[in-house]
Amino acid sequence: MNLPNFLTIARLFMVPCFVFCYVQGSNGTLEYGIYFAAVLFIVAALTDILDGYIARKYNQITDFGKLADPLADKMMQLAAIACLTFYGRIALWILIVYVVKELLLIIGGARLLKVFKYVVYSKWSGKVATVLLFICIVAIMIFPEISASQASWMMGVCVFFTLIALFNYMKMYANVKESRQHKNENKE
Repeated sequence: MNLPNFLTIARLFMVPCFVFCYVQGSNGTLEYGIYFAAVLFIVAALTDILDGYIARKYNQITDFGKLADPLADKMMQLAAIACLTFYGRIALWILIVYVVKELLLIIGGARLLKVFKYVVYSKWSGKVATVLLFICIVAIMIFPEISASQASWMMGVCVFFTLIALFNYMKMYANVKESRQHKNENKE
């Protein structure tokens, strides 16, 4: 196992730790629990950057990493959004949009991999949406004075950029599908 894959697995294990700290902090049973959760969220984001850098720089990109890395990221993001929703910090519709978006990306990505042997890589719009989401989630967690309506407005901006990213991924899916089908037709 290489270092990038180890960091990815560590991020997967951070997800339940994050949820535990957030829930215990919200329930008042773990003093500063939400702040611990915020630190875990930040560490997970930093290890994501680090494992990607190491994998590219030292040519340690693996099929496991291609699949597990985005899975770890999405699990942490969805866990954070779910916690914020469950404890009334943001509106439920935000969680619904993110869950639907991730399901669409998983289905589309799995289809591209299975049918066309194409691995989906992150696009600039997805990176912008992720960075913005990261900033908003951390801000909402560490600044309790942000009201639920303000937090929902902030996350609404994230949703806007996420939908742009989803549109770009859907366009890429259609282009790959069309290109591969056209290539297969030319072979016949």
